[in-house]
Amino acid sequence: MRRTFFITGIGLVILMTGCVSSSVHQAALKDLTETKSDLERLKGENAALKSERAAQDALLRDLRQQLADIQNKAQIQSQDSDRLAQRNIELSGEIADLTRQNRDFSQTLESRTQELEELRARLSEETRLKDEEVNRLKFTYDRLVGELQNEIKKGEITVTRVMDKLSVNLVEKILFDSGSAEIKPEGLNVLDRVGGILKSVTDKQIRIEGYTDNVPIGSRLTGTFPTNWELSAARAINVVRYLSGSVSIPSRLLSAAGLADNRPITSNDTKEGRAQNRRIEIVLLPMDMDRVLQELKPSPPSP
Repeated sequence: MRRTFFITGIGLVILMTGCVSSSVHQAALKDLTETKSDLERLKGENAALKSERAAQDALLRDLRQQLADIQNKAQIQSQDSDRLAQRNIELSGEIADLTRQNRDFSQTLESRTQELEELRARLSEETRLKDEEVNRLKFTYDRLVGELQNEIKKGEITVTRVMDKLSVNLVEKILFDSGSAEIKPEGLNVLDRVGGILKSVTDKQIRIEGYTDNVPIGSRLTGTFPTNWELSAARAINVVRYLSGSVSIPSRLLSAAGLADNRPITSNDTKEGRAQNRRIEIVLLPMDMDRVLQELKPSPPSP
């Protein structure tokens, strides 16, 4: 700046004096040239500074953008972190619920498994007992068939076994005279033999059932047996009394039923048929009669 004032001053001196010496002129030109050179250098330095300033501004903008991006990412990450934290809480709750459900399920499964094992054990025990009962009944059946084979061959006695039911069917003539409820001596002998085998049976009901044909009671007997009901019942009761008193079968196992001409095993249209229907049946039944009756009910027809 001082050099500029100096040059200007020289110019003014020249103008005022109108003439200057050569040496002074040369010096002035040299200073002017150096001043121009300094000016150009300063312009270049100023341009470089402006360029550097522009680069710094660009760098600053880039840094600010990077900062903004980082802040934005940080905000997004913060939001994601909040969402992750919330999801983590939800998942923790779901895991807790599943764990509780799994524990409850495990307890229920364990309980059901125990019940199933108990049921299997009970079924196994019932099956074993049932097999033993069937075997005992078969043994009784075999003994009766062996003991009564002569009467069986004559058709006077039949022995049948169906499931857990055993029946000894004795025709009237082997036990009673016609129209009588008094057991004949040969009938007592048969009851002794049958009763001797049945004495070993302690897990069955022994029911004595009396049956007649459909011919009404004759007039000479109506005073004693008004109908076939009374005759069939009296015969059954007398057999029960003999088995209980003389053969010593426990009375708690015995029962009597008079069924008259109901449940015929064959037609009453012939003499032979009526003879078969007049009978005494000794029936061995399970203690649980309700179950037996349920088993004996016919199955409902298929839809």
